Amino acid sequence: MSSLTIDRSDLTAKEVTDILRARLGAGYNVLPGLRTSRKPLARPKPTTPDTVLVGRGSNRLFCAHVTLTRRAGQTEVEIVPGGLGWETAVNSVRLGRRIRRVLAELPPAPGR
Repeated sequence: MSSLTIDRSDLTAKEVTDILRARLGAGYNVLPGLRTSRKPLARPKPTTPDTVLVGRGSNRLFCAHVTLTRRAGQTEVEIVPGGLGWETAVNSVRLGRRIRRVLAELPPAPGR
């Protein structure tokens, strides 16, 4: 699990979804309102609107989800890799880092 604090309280899941889709490219599935499952090869699970699933292929093996929590002018972004064994490490190192890098480059809120 990785977390990132962004100095914006107005960051939305839709904006995160749009940015991840644009910057990660066509090989990635970016699906709002879904999260990873801790069961091996299970389908993604529905969750709150502030969670976005990012995956490759069927999203069952190589995936991570991003959860947004807003606090006092900031948004805490939590990146949780999917999987139980070796795939958790792979998702954390490869996919998690890539998501983190994209979100760390978010533009400031309009008017700042």
